[in-house]
Amino acid sequence: MDRFEGTSNIIKAYYQFKRNGNNAEFVSKVCEYFNCIKSDKLDGSDLNFLSFIASEAGVPQYYDMLIKRQNRDEMDMVEQISLGMLSSFFYDASLCVDEQGNKLHRFQKQILEKFSDDTNRFVLTAPTSFGKTFIVYQILQKMKYSTILLIFPTISLLTENYERIKAYPFFGGYSIHTLSEEEIDESANNLFIFTPERYLSFLDSQKGTVFDFAFIDEIYKIDNGYLVDEETVLENERDVAYRLALEYICRQAKDIFLAGPYISLNNDETYNSFLKFTEENNFQILQYNEFEIVSKQYYEISKRGSYNIDEYDVYIPNKQRKTLLLQIIPKISFPAENTIIYCGKKTDTEKYAQILIQEPNIVKTFSDMYKEEDELYKIFVEHLERTYGEEWIVVVALKARIGIHHGLIPKYIQKEIINLFGRGQLVCLFSTTTITEGVNTPAKNIIITSLKKGKKDLKQFDAKNIAGRAGRFGKHYSGRIIDISSGFVDIIKSDNEKLKHKNYDVNSQKSDVDYQITKDEFLSPTEQREKQRLQRKAEEIELPDTILAKFKVVGPRDKITLYESIIHLDIAERESIDNLVNSVVFSRGHKINWDGLQTVLNIIAPIVSNGKLKFMITHKFIAKSGKQYSLLVILLQAYLDNGFMGMVEYQIKNKGMNMDRAMRYVADTVYNTFKYQLVKYFGTFDILYRFVQSKERQCDMEDVKSISFLLQKLEYNATNERAKKVSDYGVPFKIIKKYEDPSVQVEYDPYEKYVDNQVKLMLNE
Repeated sequence: MDRFEGTSNIIKAYYQFKRNGNNAEFVSKVCEYFNCIKSDKLDGSDLNFLSFIASEAGVPQYYDMLIKRQNRDEMDMVEQISLGMLSSFFYDASLCVDEQGNKLHRFQKQILEKFSDDTNRFVLTAPTSFGKTFIVYQILQKMKYSTILLIFPTISLLTENYERIKAYPFFGGYSIHTLSEEEIDESANNLFIFTPERYLSFLDSQKGTVFDFAFIDEIYKIDNGYLVDEETVLENERDVAYRLALEYICRQAKDIFLAGPYISLNNDETYNSFLKFTEENNFQILQYNEFEIVSKQYYEISKRGSYNIDEYDVYIPNKQRKTLLLQIIPKISFPAENTIIYCGKKTDTEKYAQILIQEPNIVKTFSDMYKEEDELYKIFVEHLERTYGEEWIVVVALKARIGIHHGLIPKYIQKEIINLFGRGQLVCLFSTTTITEGVNTPAKNIIITSLKKGKKDLKQFDAKNIAGRAGRFGKHYSGRIIDISSGFVDIIKSDNEKLKHKNYDVNSQKSDVDYQITKDEFLSPTEQREKQRLQRKAEEIELPDTILAKFKVVGPRDKITLYESIIHLDIAERESIDNLVNSVVFSRGHKINWDGLQTVLNIIAPIVSNGKLKFMITHKFIAKSGKQYSLLVILLQAYLDNGFMGMVEYQIKNKGMNMDRAMRYVADTVYNTFKYQLVKYFGTFDILYRFVQSKERQCDMEDVKSISFLLQKLEYNATNERAKKVSDYGVPFKIIKKYEDPSVQVEYDPYEKYVDNQVKLMLNE
């Protein structure tokens, strides 16, 4: 489309918008028009017109992007400014510019203006590029709440937003808390940034905190059917934690803002459980799903032949996946317009990256794009080579300017890969749906290689969320989605499933974990009877509600089972557990007593549902002493003694794994099984065991020794507050070790020195 045709079309679209008032459609057309003329030579009259239509669309940032892209200053042509352009400037000035020079677009401002002195409870559903979290920051500055709670789905997003908040002068008057057990001055302004799981832990340690405002990001995660990635940690439990957190927040917070992308919330003749939740808790729904602030261009490569992808001509000789990747990626990918390749499985990210790495011409082409080597890129790659060796596929790929991103890569490496990709130091990035977990990237292109997420088929919601990562507001007008899987566009066009809230649906089957947050009217007669039976059983064995309420993701049935096992332990078993507790306390979580640990594993085994953890407990080996121990005992001892890389080396030397497989196996064990599953079951055991001990000794539970140091070691790889925060931030293991014990002598490489300096800024040191 030439410029004359594009201008004619946008004028027609403007008058049509004035007649029908369809904001979303006009925004899309204006965005496409700016994309069309972004590289044209423009005079003062052109700028007048472009400023006018950007303001009419409600997104003056389109005009700002153009001026920045062309390195122009519209004030140089002040004599050509029309009344229309002047009015655009006035409108622009009304859009709440924050302390950092950012501004709202019209639709963000509409949401901000809904917050008043009355109770404010809203559910916002909008595209990925809409800027939902940015709105939250503006709400906080407008309303000046005293006690604030922000819930993000991952530790990575928690720390990212912690850094962003610290950069705002406004939040300098707040005490910011990211750990669940910090000292709190209730007379001060407090801002809490948690994951759902950490918020639930906070409830265990803090009583009665009332929040003036609470925000929950990615609210769709209350519905297991909406969860994005089958391979994401704890998918089958993440919805439980989200629903528990949401329910308690509704009880504890006055103003609440829930947000998520592309959620289908329309009412219809069938019962809608999520809408029932919104009615019962006085929420208003704000639907902006149609407002794609960054437009999307879809290209389907379905057969051999010649294709035009925007301005690039691509010839596909055959439909083999290897051929498709080799032909498309080098053609459309550059540092300024880099590419994410969506893969359905973690192993596919590594397999497909290998296809590019094995082509010397492509590696050279990518390398030649960087005439001057970025210092951070250089020291990061050297650090990885020094720490993990040169054979790991992530290292090999990075040296070829290719990123790999999935949930079984150590967090600090994931973080730096995304950072380098965002800075244009990587030409392309192979990723699973971890890119949809709030990871912000400036990718221009998304290539779709699979219609799966793990073993599940993609739904429309999943597909839109993935496609939403193509094009970044403020950097691109349009994102390209290239489908080489034949069917992605059909999924985009399909009907979306309604978001469900099982605690407000009598027909949804519920576990005993749900009983604590579900009204009887939403429980079946069978569930009501089981809830009552468990309540009677707890009273019968004198297990109080205060104990049942802790570790909320473990249900009362499992707690009762554990409690009954504990009160029937014999003297030898209790002695072995006490030996375990003493070893943990004395070593601050670095040592374990094998017999005591085995006793605990025997107790928790009947309630463990996670397949991998159950195997590690039931699979036994015979030690030199002749005693039998679970595989988990030796794995945990190896981790405490030698850390992450010690476990990797063990898998390579003793199990015959290659480096890539060993890294995935150990990451899954440490980040999923140890950090989440084991902490959950050990923590529940610890609470119940200390309760029994306190009753027998007639003392407070706080006076009974705990295995809490072991729990902290598993969750954070650290036991003091500073080291925990550093661990959350995402840093090399050596740095955590130093903050855990400052007396330890460690020698940092250049990358570790760089990260340590970043940590000191984060900690205000």
